Amino acid sequence: MIHDGDKWVSDKASNSEAETVSSIICDEMLDISVVTELRAHLLEALAAKYPVRLDGSAVERADTAVLQVLTAFFQDARSQDISVQWTSASDTLIRSAELLGIADILVLKAKAA
Repeated sequence: MIHDGDKWVSDKASNSEAETVSSIICDEMLDISVVTELRAHLLEALAAKYPVRLDGSAVERADTAVLQVLTAFFQDARSQDISVQWTSASDTLIRSAELLGIADILVLKAKAA
């Protein structure tokens, strides 16, 4: 299951400006059963044209179908100049992306030992 966080406003260095961000929080299981819902949330985030923050800290399982959707999302976001960042990513999520050779595309780096 994926939880689409509310759009939120964070203060920049100057209080006169604010940045609107689309936030998506990933649950423990990222498998084929949630791929349609995840894709819908990601497409919604792209349509909003705001930077996107993904939280993958709780992910305990990430299968190929979900990682393919995330890869397409990252590529689409880049082509539209939309910033996408992970606020956090579990070791499982990082390892799964590395095994498929897409960690660089998903901007997922292994944590330093």
